[in-house]
Amino acid sequence: MTINYRHNNFLHQYISYIISLVADTKSKQVKRSKTSERNYTQRSIIFLLFFLCLILLFTSCRDSSKYDFKTSSDAISAYRDFHHDVHSASDVNAEQLANYICQWQELSDTVYRFIKKDPSFTAHNTLAMEFGLTTDSIRYELISRSANCSMKDVAYVKINTSHYRNDTIFDLARTKAMTFFASLDRQPVNDKNSTRNLLLSYRRFLMNTKVHGINDLKQLKEFIQTEDRHFRTFLNQIDQCSEIGVEDITRITEDVCSEIYRSVSDRGLTSEDVMVYMSMRTNRRLLLNAKVCHGLFKKGEVKSASQANAYLWMMIQPYLSIDSFAVAMLTESQREMMMAIADDYPEIVSALAAKGFNDASISLQIPTQLMRLYISTI
Repeated sequence: MTINYRHNNFLHQYISYIISLVADTKSKQVKRSKTSERNYTQRSIIFLLFFLCLILLFTSCRDSSKYDFKTSSDAISAYRDFHHDVHSASDVNAEQLANYICQWQELSDTVYRFIKKDPSFTAHNTLAMEFGLTTDSIRYELISRSANCSMKDVAYVKINTSHYRNDTIFDLARTKAMTFFASLDRQPVNDKNSTRNLLLSYRRFLMNTKVHGINDLKQLKEFIQTEDRHFRTFLNQIDQCSEIGVEDITRITEDVCSEIYRSVSDRGLTSEDVMVYMSMRTNRRLLLNAKVCHGLFKKGEVKSASQANAYLWMMIQPYLSIDSFAVAMLTESQREMMMAIADDYPEIVSALAAKGFNDASISLQIPTQLMRLYISTI
């Protein structure tokens, strides 16, 4: 049986909730007569246990699957069989590769959880070694099958293999955040000042935020909103800004973001809000940047090899830097944007090579390296 541990965590939390609810129910009924209190509590417990049974039934129906290990030997054998299946595969496309990775994630988790309960797992290292060696072998086979992939393949695989792709725990926060981020597009950019003044205003804003900090969700949203306007203004004048240099803005931004993550434990920011809003902020920034560079390439407005390399690096950043959780926070339009930009990558590389701005043979190998890097970190 496949073990859905994320759902089990929820189940344990719900059981704890039931226990606390029953205890709370008892405390609130002190003023009732003993007979009525006993009847009320019994009815409450019966109802809650009935509801718990429904959840257990739902979990059983949901989790019943192809894995039904009797012994640790069965589990390791199934893991080796999967390795053999991957090893035997040839001419794997992006969809098949993504499917193999998803199967691997599920099987690896299930096998490990199963054999870890075996007393011999800690008494001897044989089981752990067999699991580790098979894991490495599977990873090697998947990496081997990622040769000559395209940037579109990278986008497809990352989008469809996120560890968080089926999680619903962040759905409410994500829905609220999506409404907030959609509103940012309605903010006008400030294109009336000179480039130097724009960068000066950007630095001043970041320094002020660094000094005063961010203490709650309202302030976090205000920071993202103002920063987004500065960032889009910067993108509108990316050529001029690149000539002046923005290293200090990058450094201060990193300091502010680090402080936001540190604020989770001792201020009014929840880890859920920070994870969702900061991931969606990063997604937006990376994709807006990539979109601008993609547009400059398509218009043929790149003027030098150094500029071409800088813009090409910025254009491929989403395929490198967006992690598993952030992928799950992408909107549908952002996923489509990733696929569309990736689809134009070979054409852009060829056009740059024709101008002598880059070596197409090297640039066209970047997607393969990105795919291999991604698989090596799973």
